[in-house]
Amino acid sequence: MDVSVPVGARLRVRGWVEDDWRARPTPERPWPVVLIHGTTVTSGDFEDLTTQLRALGWAVFIPDYGNRATNRIEDSAEQVGAYIEQVLHATGARQVVLVGHSQGGVLARWWMRMLGGAPHVRHLVCLASPNHGIREAGLLRPLVHTERQAELTTRAAETVFGPAGRQQFTGSAFLTALNADGDTEPGVSYTCVATRTDSTVVPADSCFLDGPGVENIWLQDIHPRAVVLHTEMPRSRIVRTLVAETLESLRPTTSS
Repeated sequence: MDVSVPVGARLRVRGWVEDDWRARPTPERPWPVVLIHGTTVTSGDFEDLTTQLRALGWAVFIPDYGNRATNRIEDSAEQVGAYIEQVLHATGARQVVLVGHSQGGVLARWWMRMLGGAPHVRHLVCLASPNHGIREAGLLRPLVHTERQAELTTRAAETVFGPAGRQQFTGSAFLTALNADGDTEPGVSYTCVATRTDSTVVPADSCFLDGPGVENIWLQDIHPRAVVLHTEMPRSRIVRTLVAETLESLRPTTSS
């Protein structure tokens, strides 16, 4: 068994967010919200969003997983899936709302499709998730000029990001299997948010999904001058506001 730790999993983190297992959904907000962070980071990336959503009355949960999300995405999806099952059990809810940044969105889709999680999901928000892959290792692409350099770049990406890094490249076996039967699951609605200033997920519209119940949003169509990088998506005030508004729009309507 390879016990080496990817370089990205050793980077300084922005902290962690505590779960409050006393939290319960309400009739107005009947679904727990599970925030799934991206590769090499921790739940701390969602600290501000967690505070914002909890202040609105949402029951929010944030797993850390997969050796800072560098393990194989299939394995991390099993781990996060078990966590979601515990959230459903603890809260008595039948479904959750998922918000995934970067790998977090792809992982959520794998759990929904390959591990039977879709019936337990009301809505999925993808924040700059490489649903259709990162071309030529994203930021490392300018360094690639020959086939040999491409091979070395791929190895370097795995050294930094672990097995999960390579799985997010365009054309990987993982993404091919994930998207083989279409992008969406019956009964689940989706919001996909991409930023035109994303230099990690290239092309940035890889985040977008095709299918019923999907809303694809360019952040700059709402805020034309916004410069929000890939890593800033979970913490950006305008992104957090958009996520909060999206969740609030899901609330059940009551007749007078």
